Amino acid sequence: MRRIAAPLLLPLLTLSLAGCMLFETQASRNLRKTPTYRQGYEDGCASANAQGADIRHGDIVRDDALYDTDKGYHAGWATGHSACGRMAPTGQSEGVLQDRNPGGGR
Repeated sequence: MRRIAAPLLLPLLTLSLAGCMLFETQASRNLRKTPTYRQGYEDGCASANAQGADIRHGDIVRDDALYDTDKGYHAGWATGHSACGRMAPTGQSEGVLQDRNPGGGR
């Protein structure tokens, strides 16, 4: 019996953990609807797009008191910083995104 159960255990465990990562809970959906999550997202995004943004040197927009105490603000800031940091092309830190193909590529 153990020989049969052991090979099935790993795939079953993997699927159950994958389900936890793929499907968010009602609590996490509700967290994203809070005003502090939205404010954190905006601040995180502003930090990622700030001129010369460098977290190591303190060039960030963040309410440290809320970041340390409010789960919604903390999660929103991290999500906004991550999402907005990948948007702008290298060398562009603010303003409208530059057209990589001026003239429509013709």
